[in-house]
Amino acid sequence: MELFAAAKHKGSPTRIRSDVIDIKRKSEVIEFLNNVVVEKDNSSLLAQKMTVLYDEKSSEKSEIRRIEAKENVKIFSEEFVASGDFGYYEPKQEIFVLEKNVIVNNGTSIASGDKFIYNTTSKKGRFVGKKEETAIATDKRVVVVIGSDLKKEKNERKDSKSEEFE
Repeated sequence: MELFAAAKHKGSPTRIRSDVIDIKRKSEVIEFLNNVVVEKDNSSLLAQKMTVLYDEKSSEKSEIRRIEAKENVKIFSEEFVASGDFGYYEPKQEIFVLEKNVIVNNGTSIASGDKFIYNTTSKKGRFVGKKEETAIATDKRVVVVIGSDLKKEKNERKDSKSEEFE
């Protein structure tokens, strides 16, 4: 069974589909479980679990504050395909963020890192390198593979902590 929820932000509807839905009106939270798909404009966000935080302005109109996604998170847009362990969408800031084990593929380049931030208005994204979590130095760099010969270039790495990715 598919269930749907819709909300509007800046005139463009956000459509959410899932197998199971749990609505908590007092706390203004909706939980979507199993095969969750969020569609807005030409982008989609997929996961197994999503939590939507919203503001109910009236009985006819609601506004999404944030969508949090967990388990097998994927973003599909005209510019790229990305995946990560955790993600969220901030409609007011117009950004998608993916965290932990992030991989982004734009058709000619593949990049991986700890955190990817994508602005839906400017259509630009950037990776943020890992923060040093222990006293032992770890590799904090973002990895980018450019071109069609992936085997030849798979070990090349960028030295900067933040790289722009379009």
